[in-house]
Amino acid sequence: MEKLKIGKLSVNDFGGEGKNLLFVHAFPMSSKMWEPQVNYFKDKFRVVTYDVRGLGESKVEDYQYTMETFADDLISVINGLKLEKVNAVGLSMGGYIILRAIGKHPELFSSITLADTRAERDADAAIITRSNAIETIKSGKRNEYLEQFTKNLVAPHNFDNPEFRNKLEEIISGNSDESICAAMIALATRTNTLETLAAYKNPALFIVGELDILTPPPVAETMHSHLPGSKLVVIPNAGHLSNLESPEYFNSTIETFLNEIKV
Repeated sequence: MEKLKIGKLSVNDFGGEGKNLLFVHAFPMSSKMWEPQVNYFKDKFRVVTYDVRGLGESKVEDYQYTMETFADDLISVINGLKLEKVNAVGLSMGGYIILRAIGKHPELFSSITLADTRAERDADAAIITRSNAIETIKSGKRNEYLEQFTKNLVAPHNFDNPEFRNKLEEIISGNSDESICAAMIALATRTNTLETLAAYKNPALFIVGELDILTPPPVAETMHSHLPGSKLVVIPNAGHLSNLESPEYFNSTIETFLNEIKV
């Protein structure tokens, strides 16, 4: 594995042969969340992960940025590595970033896999919730916020699993209060990308955990309905972080999808 810096971004290039497979992580995680996928795919495809601006090892001094910045960052990773025809996989925030990036430069993508995400912008209530969360963190109650948020990230049986929760907390703990708050503001600045999705011409796969309460199956069905020819897979007994909660199911779903497409 080669660790690179592209602008402010920490990028992990695992090499490998075959199709380019690039993973974009969820909030408030880092590229470490993709470990089960990296271990599975690195000998089958050219695998790349990176830490979204401000999170993980993508440290910044200026915490003022928007979803447009995140999308441009993804494009800079693709161009910086001179990747041609990327198969991009994004979960939650990662899906938002990919959706905006395909609106800007659809020619860079061979396929997209959008897991546990949505194409609509935040509703007013969601923006207020994010604002309240930022105030909670800034008032010194980071742990209280993250405990409640983590409960929403995964299915109840995984939340009650100490080993699983420790893994999540280890990943999240590398992110500062400033970086978490900045990412929430960026999430609140995203646009509605349903029309972008409907105009996308290449293969698309939607994955959603059966027990996801943040972006439940009907949300995935809405995206699926806007893109004729796309595929939708619901992962049983998984919550919002389906790649970590059911990695074998998640990995086999993506592998089958990539092996079937001709791009």
